[in-house]
Amino acid sequence: MSRRRGSAAIVAAVITLLGLASGCGDPTVIRVIDGVPTKGRFISYEAYAYYARGAEAEAHGDLPLAIMLYRGATEHDEKSVEVWTRLGAASCASPDARASAGEAFTRAEELDPTYEPLARARARCAADSGRVAEALQHAARAVALDSEQDEAVLLYASLLERAGRVAEAERTLDALVIERPTSVQGWLARYELALRRHDAVTAERAARALRQRAPRLADRIASEVPALAPLAEVDAALRSGDLAAARKAARRARLPAPELAVRAAALGLPRLARDQAELVLGADPSSSSARIALAVAADLAGDTALLASALDAPKDTPTVAPSPLARLLFTDLLGRRAGRDAARAFAGTDFVSPDAPSPDPLLEAARKRVRALLEPSGKGE
Repeated sequence: MSRRRGSAAIVAAVITLLGLASGCGDPTVIRVIDGVPTKGRFISYEAYAYYARGAEAEAHGDLPLAIMLYRGATEHDEKSVEVWTRLGAASCASPDARASAGEAFTRAEELDPTYEPLARARARCAADSGRVAEALQHAARAVALDSEQDEAVLLYASLLERAGRVAEAERTLDALVIERPTSVQGWLARYELALRRHDAVTAERAARALRQRAPRLADRIASEVPALAPLAEVDAALRSGDLAAARKAARRARLPAPELAVRAAALGLPRLARDQAELVLGADPSSSSARIALAVAADLAGDTALLASALDAPKDTPTVAPSPLARLLFTDLLGRRAGRDAARAFAGTDFVSPDAPSPDPLLEAARKRVRALLEPSGKGE
């Protein structure tokens, strides 16, 4: 720290210590935050000490000690929304204390319901407990309270993806990097989501932004974008007929379960595609990708009854948009079963002929096949 910055810090500390205001009600102090004098409640030295030691213990993973120290801070300062929030977060992260997290969060909300970190902490707590719908509500509130807070937006996007609302997650991250193009965390989240979706065009766009803004990530990006090597391991296991090994490879590649069925269908492996698709749909009937994989598997096997069943999605179940590869496979299926016009109406030219090729050979092969189908000379009719 330079001498000038050190002097400024000392002045700020002196203002904090000596700025007690007289009058009725709680005593106040003047604090300097980012160079701006701000009036706030006086907080005892004991509360500060407990809180600081609690934060250090939490950072080192000692949750029982952190919870004990945060509770000590509340005994010296019952009106700190920040302390109650941190107590709730630490309690939620500890299996032994999770039941008391709700009480801490409630106390914090009573003090300041507009405190954005509280909404974010509640979202993380609900998500860690598997309550995704509740977590989404808290995360949406965090964004509404402070849309300039990257952490809130990133949490919201991750929960949207976890809830299967991938298109909304993509739009949320796109809006973040458009509004704040210097956000490295925003671009990184967009890049990683594109990789999980096997969206090479968006992955490369985000990679270019990251290379410019975070050169330290250049080596990692260079190894991920061109190769998509983990997918090759998945495809090799599928071609060998070993679905169990393919599932293990898919987990290592962070490939969603529906996409494993889609890749099996794209490789022309109807038995594996059907087994995987039926497993996914049994747990999640909303998966359009799995439903398409099942339909393609039925078509490849000549099973018209299964094909009709696969295409008959439950009417009361909202569906999740299919992945790019699944969408291409369905376009191909439409071309064979309903003709070129139906396939063209579903696919769209921008999707079939993107600005840049995909590094995923399976996706590019499907795209090439569909392009040929949709050309005027194609035999899709």
